[in-house]
Amino acid sequence: MTGLIRKATLLAVCGLMVMAATALAGIPDPSKCDKPTFIDVVGTAVGVPDSRGTFTIVVRDMGNNPIASSQVILDFLACVETRLCQEQYDTTKVVDCPTATLRGFTNGSGQITFTVVGAAKNNPAPVAGPGANCVNMLADGVSIGLATAAVYDQNGAITNNGVELTDMICVLKDWGSGLYYGRSDLDHDTVLGLPDMIKDLKCGGDGTSTNGCATTYCP
Repeated sequence: MTGLIRKATLLAVCGLMVMAATALAGIPDPSKCDKPTFIDVVGTAVGVPDSRGTFTIVVRDMGNNPIASSQVILDFLACVETRLCQEQYDTTKVVDCPTATLRGFTNGSGQITFTVVGAAKNNPAPVAGPGANCVNMLADGVSIGLATAAVYDQNGAITNNGVELTDMICVLKDWGSGLYYGRSDLDHDTVLGLPDMIKDLKCGGDGTSTNGCATTYCP
């Protein structure tokens, strides 16, 4: 009798484990998802977003299975000086200015690709931009990670002029402040310095972010 009770208990436990695993299937697991630690916010050239800002997120559940049709949201609300373009040049993505979010849905392989078009204001202290990890990435309401927003057009949200010399001066100013501003960490090494200015210089030189928004930036 004792053996039968043990077997019944074991079967019950196994059944509960299967039910729990089934319930969790299809729920995003942050540890299994592919996502960036930096998001480059870029401009455009002749209506084409700068490809240096392109990245892909892959959403998976606890079983490492890709989740199709998962709604992925990039929440820039904490990136206080960064402004998204109201038009993202990709009809599969939706911008919501009041919440500073950009969203879309994964494909059948659980993948979604973004190129975030926008700019910064690069306000002086005490209202200057945030440091690291101001972008919250969510999948079906689950936060799957945080990313730092690095912005090439440092003053475009004020002047709408694309990447040019004044943006490099803004990066220099951030570097000289002795503080860490994520917007200027264009080489993604968590330290501001000459390499970041060179990245902005190259961007201005190759002309891939020579323009800002075709319409307007979010307020």
